[in-house]
Formats: sequence, C-alpha cells, structure tokens
Amino acid sequence: MSFSPFARFRNFTLNNLKALLEVYPDAAKSMEWSEAADEIEVRSPGYKRTSYQQACQFGLEDRGGNRFRIHDYLFTFDDENLTRYIRFWIKTYFAPNPYVKGNDDAILIFCEIVREILASPDHEVKYNDFFNRWIGGKSDDILLNAIKSYAEPVMVKSVSGEAVLYIAESDLEEAERQLNYIETNMPIGNPRDRKEFFERFSYANFCRFYGIENQITLPQTETVVSGNAVQFHTGYQSAFARNKIVFGAPGTGKSYALNQSKDELLGADSSNYERVTFHPNYSYAHFVGTYKPVSDKDAEGNDRIRYQYVAGPFMRIYVKALENSKDKEHIKPFLLLIEEINRANAAAVFGEIFQLLDRNGDNVSEYSIHTTEDMRTYLADKLHGDPDDYAEIRIPDNMFIWATMNSADQGVYMMDTAFKRRWEFEYIGIDDEAQGVQQYIIPVGTGDNRRYIKWNDLRVQINHILLSDDCKVNEDKLLGPFFIAKSMLDHALEDEDRFVKAFESKVIMYLFEDVMKLRPHNIFRGHAKKNGKMIFSEICKTFEQECEGVFGLEGLSQETREALE
Repeated sequence: MSFSPFARFRNFTLNNLKALLEVYPDAAKSMEWSEAADEIEVRSPGYKRTSYQQACQFGLEDRGGNRFRIHDYLFTFDDENLTRYIRFWIKTYFAPNPYVKGNDDAILIFCEIVREILASPDHEVKYNDFFNRWIGGKSDDILLNAIKSYAEPVMVKSVSGEAVLYIAESDLEEAERQLNYIETNMPIGNPRDRKEFFERFSYANFCRFYGIENQITLPQTETVVSGNAVQFHTGYQSAFARNKIVFGAPGTGKSYALNQSKDELLGADSSNYERVTFHPNYSYAHFVGTYKPVSDKDAEGNDRIRYQYVAGPFMRIYVKALENSKDKEHIKPFLLLIEEINRANAAAVFGEIFQLLDRNGDNVSEYSIHTTEDMRTYLADKLHGDPDDYAEIRIPDNMFIWATMNSADQGVYMMDTAFKRRWEFEYIGIDDEAQGVQQYIIPVGTGDNRRYIKWNDLRVQINHILLSDDCKVNEDKLLGPFFIAKSMLDHALEDEDRFVKAFESKVIMYLFEDVMKLRPHNIFRGHAKKNGKMIFSEICKTFEQECEGVFGLEGLSQETREALE
C-alpha cells in the first residue's frame, strides 16, 4: 500500500472547512466549471491550483467533465452542524478516491481502524503500524489530527512518545454499531466515480447517518418572480430609506448617527427593532434561521433532545413587520440594525434573502422568493395562518434594514456591485462631527513629561501627516472625532495614567498595526526604534517621553497653548 489519503494543503478542521466554503459562488447551484472557476478565482487567487484538491476530498464539490456542483446545505449550517458534517465525513471517507492517486484497493479508513481495535485484546492499535499497513504514503500527520478531533469513539493517546488509537470499554458497542451501519449503508461503490463520491456526502446521507429526517430543509437557490405572491403593501409612508448603509472612517460616529435616525424613525416604539453585529463567523443560519437542537420533555416527562426551527434577527423582525401590516389603521415601522455589515460575507449571510432587497415604488420587495418548508411552518405558526399563505414572501414597506460599514478594518469582506446597488449609501466625512469633541483636553506623556492637549488638535494633525506625501493614506483609515469613545474622553482627566495607556493601545496600535504596518517610520519619529527597527513598545516609550513629538509634530497649536494658559 502506498498512497497519500489527503492533500497536503491544510488540516481538515472546522476553520478550514469554513474557509473553503467562503470561496464558492454565493448562489449555491449547479453551473459549468468554467463559470464557477472565474468567480472562485476572484475570491481566492490560486485556488484552482492548490486548495481545490482538498475541497474535493472534503466532499464539497463535484467537477466531473465540465460539471460543477457544491453541497448547498452546508451554507445553512452553523459551527455546530459544520462540525457534525466533518465527523460524518471522516467516518465515511475512503481512499484512494477520485482525488487521491493510487492503484491500491480503496478502504474505509475509519472502519478499518475500528475493526482492528475491536479485534485487538486490549482494544488498542499503534497508529504508525496501522498507517504503514493500510496506507503507507504521506499525510500521516493530517490523518492523525483528523482522527484526534472528529473520529470519536476512536480516541488517541501517547504511549512512550508514540500515538496509539483506542476505544474505551464503554464505547465498544457504539463503535461496532457505527462500523456495521457504514459498511451496510455506505459501501465504497466505484472508487473512481467523482459523481458517486460527491453524492456520498449529500444532505440525505447526512440525515441518515445521524438518524434525523427532514430536519434541515435546503434553501431555494432559484429566485422566482410571481404575480400571485402576496404584496404586503400597507401604504406606509416615510422619508427614511428602507435599505441604508452608513459608512466612513473609524470614529466618525456611524453607529451614533444610525441610533439618532432610529429614534426619529421609531419614536416611542423603541422596542420595534433588533441590533446585530456581523463578524467573520456569522452565517445565514444565524441571520435568517435554521434547525437547532433544543431540550424538552416527552409525554412521559423524560428529557429529550429534538430539533426545531430557530429564527434569526431577520426573520423575527420580518414577522413583527408583517403582523403589524395587517392593521391598516395603525401601521408602525420596524427596523433591523446591522453593525459592521462587511465584517461577514454579507452575500452569503443574506443568501436568497438578498433578492428581497430590491424595492419597488411602494417600498415592497420587487421580487418574491419561495420559502423553504421550515420557514413556511414558522411563519404560519407565528402569524396564525396556513403554510401555503407563505409559499412566497416579500419584505413589506414598513420594514427597514440599516447598517454600518467600515472598509478600513482588517479582515473585511468586499461587497459585489449587485449587493451594493440594493442599498442607499450615506457617507459621514472625517470631520463632520468634529464639533462634538472640541471641548476635550487629554493628557499625553507620563511623569515629568506629562502635557495636555486638545484631542481634536492632535487628531487633525495626525490625519494631516497620514494624508501627506510621506504616508498617502486613504481617508477611510484616518482618525474620526470619536475614534476614542466619548465615554473615555469624558473621564480622560480623572485617571490620566490609565488614559495614556488606553491611547497607546487604541490610537498608536491602530496606526502601527493597521494603517502604517509596512512603513511605520513615515509617521512615528523621535527615538522609536530599537536595533534599527520600529517596535511598538519603543514607540509607546517615546510617546510617554516626547508626547506628541512621537508623530514628528513640533508642538501644540497656538490656540491650544492659549486655552491651557
């Protein structure tokens, strides 16, 4: 035996699975490989040459001939269910397969491990012995890591520095059950058929493996326009934009501005909104909803775990807006606030809901989408109707979706043109809210070097350096008036040493790590070097000794001097 069961790209982990899923086209559907390849290459340059092999081995895609398919059910999964997918995958994976070179007979790796352990007197097998006997190629470390993390009840321990696979006595019966189930229900078949290999990891097999049926309904990937769909037009009038994104540099007051607009829109009905913050791990399941395990009691009062549809913030606000839209005489606005919308893959988070963002002249979704069965059931239950009434949905005119966006943050996702054109964008300039911080005086330096300066003076002078020919920084990375929170500015003179440290960890760290990472010497001056290199700790020491001089500033403005005398 001699073959490498896995591509030597990365370990097969939850984070890597999520990273691979992020490179696929947003609309999870069948398409020609040539079309998919162009879209994927934009998201992940070099993908076609490296990580695609691992993605195929992970069961994520099928590219037989010019065909390209991906398992779209994975895009509805949260971290818990993605981890369950990896467990299902590693236990049913065989090699060699269509993406593993080798002329040896294919084996179900997990099943062979379990069989050997069950046959051994002490229910233990040395990993290297097993690997060399059945595989003999490379990637032994990657396989071992996958077994450690996802192959329970098979466990790994170290004996005299050597990895040993074992199964606890209490788990032997369960291991035998899994072995029999996999070999009976998921035999290898044709080990060179790419279509068979892809379909091996289908949603139906996932459900069968865990003994669940129709618990997670796949999202519809086709957008359907139908004149029969309920319009939900209430005649609600408002000067506020329905879909709005507020953007600007850090600290310009985006969230504050949206909060003020929220109060103007909702008035006394301050509970008619939800606020959510996007982050890199945020998904469609979090935003719209998905099936999740919940605990309750059966008819006999025994504890049990069952699955039920759990709505996300979008669906919760949608239900409230739709329910209120039936009361034509007392229509109220309902608002979904999204902070940092581009810190997640927004197109993937919205999924098919993306199509609903197109509003017509009545501020209702121009096009409807077909709902999944679980959505239909949820809506019927909450709105006391028939599931068929909600086969198609549109966003009503009394539902608002507002968001903030900051393109300067590290790790943000780019928004494509199709997504952006469905929003109205409102820009907050770098000094638009400067009047709100004019009064703040902050301490800089420590000990005998302690001095006091107007926060806005220092901010403006730093921005001037960033815009100069030395730095040439874009405006979206400048310091807004509230880059230091108002609550901190309010108490800057109460605990001065603490404020100086906070200034270093917020302002100086941001400039050093995010803005001028490749050329910090262009903004940090004075004695901020150690062994010829710019080091953050040395920059902070220089700031504590030379105050604003660390930025190459000659001193305070005359206006600030007069204010302090």
